[in-house]
Amino acid sequence: FVTRFEVKKEFMDNYEIHTVGGYSHTEWWIPASDLEELNDNIVGEIQVIGEYRKLVQDELKK
Repeated sequence: FVTRFEVKKEFMDNYEIHTVGGYSHTEWWIPASDLEELNDNIVGEIQVIGEYRKLVQDELKK
């Protein structure tokens, strides 16, 4: 699943943005030890905006 959510700026300001892959793909690297604090700083709802599933071999034969 691909999700989208907002996090308080004051929390995110503690972390650097890294470029991964190509120049248009950036992400924050947040240590697993900070996950609980990240969750506490989520604002609003978490939205599912995409879904990717592995194809079962039988589906490929159709």
